[in-house]
Amino acid sequence: MQKTYRNGAIGALTDEYEKALEELKTLMLKIPDDEFKKVYSKDVNTDFQSVKNLVLHITRSGYVYANHIRKRFGNSYVIPKIEITKTEQGIFELDKMFQYTIETFEDKWHLTYNQLMNTIIKTSWTTYDLEAIIEHAIVHVLRHRLQIEKMIIKYKIL
Repeated sequence: MQKTYRNGAIGALTDEYEKALEELKTLMLKIPDDEFKKVYSKDVNTDFQSVKNLVLHITRSGYVYANHIRKRFGNSYVIPKIEITKTEQGIFELDKMFQYTIETFEDKWHLTYNQLMNTIIKTSWTTYDLEAIIEHAIVHVLRHRLQIEKMIIKYKIL
């Protein structure tokens, strides 16, 4: 089956974001629900104590990135209440977050590279251009997917 790619620079970044999320969801499907919820380490930030909490953190962060972009362009945004108790529910919430991100880009696919680089987005932790905040969102997923992979090995989850 041939993949259909999105257009433009934002399209390419969005395709990579989707790929990172697909890799995470593929990994999640291997994790039984009881292991998904299990707290493995109380010595770390709550967001990183279980696979469930990591997935919740990734999902919430995805909305934060999309909302920063929406605010920059004067678009409406939401801060959803997200609950995850099972692996399947985590995958569903990641899909909803990604769909929200796609909708965020609805009228931005045509932006040129210069427009991307000159669209400045200030967050509470740093300042990005539009390309950089999307790249940050992608790497955020990749970084935490790797963290989950390491948890699987360390705690013999599978």
